[in-house]
Order: sequence, then C-alpha cells, then structure tokens
Amino acid sequence: MKAYLKRNKAAYFVLGLILFAFTFLFMRTWPNRELQRQVAVGFGISYFFWGVLTHLKSKRINSEIVFEYLAIALLAVLMIILITL
Repeated sequence: MKAYLKRNKAAYFVLGLILFAFTFLFMRTWPNRELQRQVAVGFGISYFFWGVLTHLKSKRINSEIVFEYLAIALLAVLMIILITL
C-alpha cells in the first residue's frame, strides 16, 4: 500500500486539495443551505472524475471501478443534502 501511495503522490495531493476546498467552501456558505447543496454536488462530480481520471492514467479501469466511484460520490452527496435539509 505504501508503494502505491508513493507512486501516486500527485493524484492523492489533488484529492486532498479537492477535499480541503470542499470543506472550506461548505463552511463559508454556511447559512445558505441551497449553496451548500450546490457545493456538495460539485464535490461529488469532482470526486467521481478524479477517480475515473486516476484509473485511466494507470490503465486499470473497468466498469466496476466507474460504478464504485459513482456510488460513493452519490452516497456522499446524498448524505450532505440530507444533513442540510
């Protein structure tokens, strides 16, 4: 696992930036729940594309991986939207 992380430092750095930016934007838009939901959808889309592009780069992509990233992104967005109701 450590060797895999060392080979993909840039990809996980980008993921960390996405998570940091999402958290920052989510907190900055606090009283506006509609805007928080839009930020959550943006996060889900960026996470999905991050995963697909990372696996495309490593040439280890298949439909199962795409659906897994889609499911996780949808689940995260759904949880955030439910929290902001």
